[in-house]
Amino acid sequence: MTEPPTTTPPTKPPTLPETGAGERTLIASGVTVLLLVCGTILYRRGRAASRR
Repeated sequence: MTEPPTTTPPTKPPTLPETGAGERTLIASGVTVLLLVCGTILYRRGRAASRR
């Protein structure tokens, strides 16, 4: 007769793998928002100036 395998519960909780995209992604997101805001401001100024 074979015995069932004995298993022990894990000692550490599972974690997600480290992708290395933490700080760089945050900086890139901030730059993207800045560019979108600046582009919107320039677009609105151009539209307002063309009406005069």
